[in-house]
Amino acid sequence: MWHGRKEPLVFLDSLKEAHLFFLEGMENEDAKKIYPKEYTTWREDPVNFHVNGVYPIKKLWDTATDAWREILSTPGESFLVVTHKSMLRGLVCTSLGLGPERFRAFDVNNGEICVFNFNKRGEAMLHSLNMTAHMYGDHTYLY
Repeated sequence: MWHGRKEPLVFLDSLKEAHLFFLEGMENEDAKKIYPKEYTTWREDPVNFHVNGVYPIKKLWDTATDAWREILSTPGESFLVVTHKSMLRGLVCTSLGLGPERFRAFDVNNGEICVFNFNKRGEAMLHSLNMTAHMYGDHTYLY
């Protein structure tokens, strides 16, 4: 993805995935059987999913906000951000001013491309979401 670019790669800790504790890495079917209450809360009311007083989605919103601050303070005109599904949802939602209760307001596909433009105030504006044509052929996006 970065082949041929002269700019150095920048790794941001703020782009790490949300930590889901014991549900992390489990297959959905296994999580449903072993932790039915927690799994249901995660799927149906993720903002209220918590473990030992830690609310991963509320924490994700703070992290996404920090990530935008870091991304937008980095010199350059174009950015390629590679991250995980939950973090991408957090980035999209926070750019649109949506709170953590809207975490599942839309779906994010694995491998998708999401494009943001930035207004004169430096605010991220969602341009395209869930572009996946590149996964099924030699499609190239032009911007």
